[in-house]
Amino acid sequence: MEKLLGVLWAYRTTKHIPTGKTPFLLAYGTKAIIYVDICMPTVRTLEIDQSHNATQLCLKLDQLEQQRREAQIRIISYQQQIKASYRKVKPRKFQVGDLSLKWVIQSTKERNAGKFGPN
Repeated sequence: MEKLLGVLWAYRTTKHIPTGKTPFLLAYGTKAIIYVDICMPTVRTLEIDQSHNATQLCLKLDQLEQQRREAQIRIISYQQQIKASYRKVKPRKFQVGDLSLKWVIQSTKERNAGKFGPN
């Protein structure tokens, strides 16, 4: 439970393959700044002009819908690629009463409990 917030932060600030963007960026329209970057002065935090920063944030929020649409298009493309990679898999339909192999993890002494037993 203690590590949940750190895991969630890592998940939200890591780029995902289907979207190509971080969930934080898609939600708020900007990259996340780590708390350490705010406490310890860095080039990224020292050179911020607050009035210019506010106008830039407003512009990024206006572009947020476009970024979300691009992410949605990328997700659809990714799903089509995954679907194409599974075309070699043949679909199987089973009916009641069909025989199938069954994986038995533990050995049992019951009769018909092997791989050909009823599921």
